Amino acid sequence: MRIVKKKTILLLTGFVILFSQLNTAQQKSPTENKKQKITLNAILTIAGKKSLDAFKAKQQYGANYWRFRSYNSSILPKVNLELQPISYNKSVVKRYDNINNIDVYKQQETFNSYSDISINQVIRATGARIFLNSNFNRLSSSGEVSSKDYSATPISFGFFQPIMAFNSFKWEHKIAPLQFEQSKKEYIYNMQDINVKTVSYFFNWALASKKVELAKENAETAQKLFKIGKKRYELGSIEKDDVLNLELDIYNADTYLIQSQKDLEKTVAELQLFLSDDSFLNTIPELPELISTMQIDVVEATKLAEANNPQIFNLKIKKIEGLRDLDRAIKENRFDLSLTGNYGLNQYANTPQGAYSNLQEQQIIAVQFKMPILDWGERKGNIKTAKLNKEVNDIGIQKEEDQIHQQLVLKIADFNLQNQLVSGALRSSEISKSSYDVTEKRFLSGSIDLLRLTSARKAWQTASENYITSLYNYWRFYYEVQQLTLYDFQNNSTISKNFDEILDK
Repeated sequence: MRIVKKKTILLLTGFVILFSQLNTAQQKSPTENKKQKITLNAILTIAGKKSLDAFKAKQQYGANYWRFRSYNSSILPKVNLELQPISYNKSVVKRYDNINNIDVYKQQETFNSYSDISINQVIRATGARIFLNSNFNRLSSSGEVSSKDYSATPISFGFFQPIMAFNSFKWEHKIAPLQFEQSKKEYIYNMQDINVKTVSYFFNWALASKKVELAKENAETAQKLFKIGKKRYELGSIEKDDVLNLELDIYNADTYLIQSQKDLEKTVAELQLFLSDDSFLNTIPELPELISTMQIDVVEATKLAEANNPQIFNLKIKKIEGLRDLDRAIKENRFDLSLTGNYGLNQYANTPQGAYSNLQEQQIIAVQFKMPILDWGERKGNIKTAKLNKEVNDIGIQKEEDQIHQQLVLKIADFNLQNQLVSGALRSSEISKSSYDVTEKRFLSGSIDLLRLTSARKAWQTASENYITSLYNYWRFYYEVQQLTLYDFQNNSTISKNFDEILDK
């Protein structure tokens, strides 16, 4: 009867202490109650607006935008004005003496004024350059003989047309618009890269927060179990070494709590630095849910990547550049043939009015041909080298394209698998928590030892952390696939931006 009574008292004492400690552990501090939860989408929005990476992506797009604007301007007519209001020159010059038939040195002083206005235009289709200009020149000199002359060319029209030559303007017309389109896709790609980084920082924060939460529970539970252990030791139901182990657990739990809090502070500081924002500091992370039972189709995603991925777009540009370089090597290593023409009206006189009277025609036309007779195979070697370089370039492009496709396929496979893994991790966390609750009750009733309780608690904590890690992998793979395809699979739409709005900000 005494043994039964003793066990009954022990059991009642254990449950009284247990319930009192559980009620205490469930009470949150005022600071914790004040903290609101913040979602992953909210952190993604902050990163997309305020992070230095977002600012850098915007500046890179701005530079590409103005480069394309400069290209468009380069093919428009250009008007240039050149003025030399005055030029003074006083020097000793060599002159020919007709009387004595010798060269002599004489001092000369000249004043010169010059003006020219011209319009230049490039003909992109043929690579020709045409110009229209007008100029006026005044020259006065003093010395043994003084003079004052004026020359004028009211109008002059000319052109230079290379024939069978490399036309850089034609290739720029093919490449420049593609490069600008790529810069748009690259901006969106970089913003998606910010999403991938943000997911990593967010879940590091969530995991660190969870570890602090579990560490606090560990510390509270260690204190609770130590008090219960001392009562049970006084009643003679456990040995002294069990009490010592329970006391050791208090120190280990406190140490782990301090380390977890430091890790959390470090993680929060890293997130704050990345976001360039501190509005989230009084919040706690809210874990996102899965996107239903989404499965991404590999064939569809591959087509989207080929249409949207800036890396694949860049490979297309590289192919065109390879053809351009080969065309340049062939045409610059054959022969040079060009046609030059100029027609204008000009005159000179000793008065400004005379320079514009009785204008004389100015006509120039020239055909220039240049071809090597003997170069010991130099030009042939240059062409052969260019062809081989293009083949090597094509192989490299194909390899890069295959790598991008393989990367996409692997990430899609990983994402499609994560749904099942996250569900399994969540179920494992729930089961391990229930298992620990049952084990704790059995330990308090004296039916199992401390080792079983410790093992059950570690299993629950590990399962809780594994769930956050699996959820992180799910969202990381999703945003990585979204980055490679520039496609929003949640809303079934291609990701786009108002680029005029970006430049205005």
